[in-house]
Amino acid sequence: MKPPLFYLTLCLVSASGFAAAAKETPLQYHFSTDRTNVFSVSISVQSETGTEETTGKVFVATEEVNTNFARISCRTELRPQMRRQPRWGPGGGFTPAMYGWMGNNYFPNDCEINLTLRGSESRDGGDRVLSAPLGKLVQSIFEPLPDKGDEKEGAATVAIMDEPLWLGPAENFQNSRMMGTPYYYPGSTSRNMPGLLYLTRKCSVKFNPDGGDDGNLVRWHKRTEFESWLKVGGGPEFAATTESDFTFDRNAGLLTQIDTEGEVVSQTETSSRKAKVSFTMRRLTGDELAAALVPPAPAAPRTLSGAELDKVVQDVKSDDLETRRTAVRQLNGVTVENPSEELVNAVAAMALDDDMSTQMGAASFLADHATTNQMPVLLKLLRNSDGNSEQNAMKALGRLEDPAAIQPLVDVLAANPNMGQMDLNRALIRFGPAAEPAVLTLFTEKNTETRRQACAILQEIGTTNSLPTLQNVAGDPDQSLSQAAADAIRHIKLRQ
Repeated sequence: MKPPLFYLTLCLVSASGFAAAAKETPLQYHFSTDRTNVFSVSISVQSETGTEETTGKVFVATEEVNTNFARISCRTELRPQMRRQPRWGPGGGFTPAMYGWMGNNYFPNDCEINLTLRGSESRDGGDRVLSAPLGKLVQSIFEPLPDKGDEKEGAATVAIMDEPLWLGPAENFQNSRMMGTPYYYPGSTSRNMPGLLYLTRKCSVKFNPDGGDDGNLVRWHKRTEFESWLKVGGGPEFAATTESDFTFDRNAGLLTQIDTEGEVVSQTETSSRKAKVSFTMRRLTGDELAAALVPPAPAAPRTLSGAELDKVVQDVKSDDLETRRTAVRQLNGVTVENPSEELVNAVAAMALDDDMSTQMGAASFLADHATTNQMPVLLKLLRNSDGNSEQNAMKALGRLEDPAAIQPLVDVLAANPNMGQMDLNRALIRFGPAAEPAVLTLFTEKNTETRRQACAILQEIGTTNSLPTLQNVAGDPDQSLSQAAADAIRHIKLRQ
């Protein structure tokens, strides 16, 4: 079964080229390197499976302008939300996971493209593929601007990618790859590469003579129809119709409003699917633009002090377990200046609690406030805790720089070189050359990643004592390991 959502790409953003001007002077975009434009965007798709909405802002900055084209960079702040139709789970009951879902799409968040001053794309540096899917979001905002003579019905043949159906034009196919491998949604084809689907496209444009109060607004309505060449049961495998209204501001040199509504139908020999689509875009101006361009001020961390802190100190020493747990959790995300040894000891006593959130809260507090008196607890967290608490223990041990922590930290690296790698390396680097002998023992490990991490640490703290071992490793057949050893050698020699 082929879900119809993908074909919105053609309906909304394919190279239609049918826009118009109410005046004889051709429409043209105005690009300026000292101006950032912000567009509010909303996309909605309704189908048998539910409703998917994507809303947010698109930031467009001009990087370069010449007589032929403009190079623009784009950044998005978009939030997708899906509300699925309820389905019957095993035993006849509703399955909550099927009923509702909300989350973010893991697609590129920015792009860079070249546009002619009439809006035609001359180079694509990658575009965000929307979940709607709209496909080429940026090209939707910069609709190509043809001459007045295009106010007529036209037909053309276009080709789009057949699979996976929700990605957008062919040039966007690579954006569906996560971790270097193709990623398909459930129910999609298992084919490794998409195929081409050929469509007939018909467009008609009708201009609105109203140019606004100052006569600088150009408005037009565009109707677009698509029909696939491939037939199923006597009818097209795919058909779609969209109705779009555009408003172009000659003074700003930009589209200020787009409203698109569309219907899509796709069918196979055994089934048929339909979807309704809407896309709206509005250019922000005035106070809205100013607010969008000013990043929100970071929230100042709350400081726990006075009577409130005294209450936490008393509660963390309580005989009641839940009272102690609640007190430790209250230390999360707050600043405690110069905590008493009494409080630090009390929190350390809760750091190995069976309750995961209590343990994490205590470990986070100890990362900033533990002293050498809490070394036994920190070493236990290093060996017997979840990843979050383990990383906080690493931070604390690196901050304290107690030599007794060097070998335990090296042992963790030997056991799992990928666990908390950044915090672990930083902790060992904090010890400087004192950690060098223990780090050198890691080269007896068979794991390539363990030895690679040892090279990275010695690159920062190694002395000439490390050079013989590193020179042997530099000849390893694993290219990444030999390169890491060579980098370490070079940095050590530069320090001499």
